[in-house]
Amino acid sequence: MNKFTLLKKSCWLAMACIGLSATANAVVFQAENYNAFYDTTPGNTGGVFRNDAVDIEATSDTGGGYNVGWIAQGEWLAFNGLTIPTSGNYIVRLRVASPSGATASVDLNGGAIQLGNFTIPATGGWQTWTTVSRTVNLNAGTYSLGVFAQTADWNFNWIEVVADTNNNANLPTAYPGYTGTYSGYTLKLDERFNSLNTAIWAKGDGAVGNESICRFQPQGVQVANGNLELVVRREYVPGSYSYDHRSEKGPYNFSCGELRTVPSKRIKYGRIEARIKAPSRSVATGYISSLFTYKHEGSPREWEEIDVELEGGRPDKFQANLIYGVNVVDWNGTRQWGAWEHKIDIAPADQWRVYAIDWTPTGIKWFVDGVLVKTLNQDWIDCNPSCVPPQVTYTPIPNDLTELMMNFWIPNDAIQNDFGGNKAGNVYPMVTQYDWVRIYQLNTHPLTNW
Repeated sequence: MNKFTLLKKSCWLAMACIGLSATANAVVFQAENYNAFYDTTPGNTGGVFRNDAVDIEATSDTGGGYNVGWIAQGEWLAFNGLTIPTSGNYIVRLRVASPSGATASVDLNGGAIQLGNFTIPATGGWQTWTTVSRTVNLNAGTYSLGVFAQTADWNFNWIEVVADTNNNANLPTAYPGYTGTYSGYTLKLDERFNSLNTAIWAKGDGAVGNESICRFQPQGVQVANGNLELVVRREYVPGSYSYDHRSEKGPYNFSCGELRTVPSKRIKYGRIEARIKAPSRSVATGYISSLFTYKHEGSPREWEEIDVELEGGRPDKFQANLIYGVNVVDWNGTRQWGAWEHKIDIAPADQWRVYAIDWTPTGIKWFVDGVLVKTLNQDWIDCNPSCVPPQVTYTPIPNDLTELMMNFWIPNDAIQNDFGGNKAGNVYPMVTQYDWVRIYQLNTHPLTNW
């Protein structure tokens, strides 16, 4: 009898294996030892181990015991008592079998925290087993662990949650003391830009209103040496239709770059982090490089935008902005909802810096290299007891699903001395770099599309 068989038998008695390996800090739940369930059919089709509606059979997988089978779409199992001792990265593993393939998902606390989908490959038989896994970021605490059948026709033997021993090694380059974990938040995207993932990102094809003299083009977005590079080039761009703006655009003499999340990957609340390096001030004096959330649509047409903006004319500062308006077409029209733009001194922006936006229903915070540099609370901008000039109307914290965007562009001559900087010192092509982007969900408002 091997060690796994002994462990498996002890699990039947204990209902779950907690701390199977002290070194691995593993928690294993046998499928048949659920604490709650939803099953679409009455009775136990397999007829063994338990007498409720969950279908259980003997398994021929390593270690023997039982598995849950006859799984239908929409069914779920929940396991109490998942204890995460310390915040960090954990590997979730599912032991599964399926003749034709399927999809499962895992969550915590009845779906309040989504840990994502698991693709189950076609294993060739109901008792031909494989292990599928993914790495997730978890906060310390005790949870109920759920397994949900997104599709039917698979068997389930066990689920394991184990600390990622390469946790620190997996962290991106950031700043001293960076942990990548935040109480109440769960990491949903860890984008390192080793390639351009078109399931997440789309290139822009518009322009920044009348303020810009460049047109976003495919060649303005490139991935090189593990970095996203947005590029401004001096080159003629003929007029053409913009699918982003749903209108014709005239010709431009410069191209530039924009990247945005695809519509199916919009976000609402959470924490957004990016490591960004603006172009050197020796070759770039007039530009805007950005990280921002953006929505300008609906009826009424709401403009909701939260910004990190770097400017060539202020290479030791950055702008932290909230922009809001209803049925307005340009920035000037948003002034009645307030001027919430602030230029903040930081270390040189043309060196690598980690910028973060922390967005909740009650306020927004901006961080640079882990240091809080600006806070904007809802009760500061609600015109109670009075508005803050030029504000004349209550300003809400953005509360809609929005795209996350990054772009790099150059201002026109009329605004360059006020915003962006004078372009006289620009050397083209000009590049701004993004090393990585991380998106965290606010656990009280799960991102169900991630």
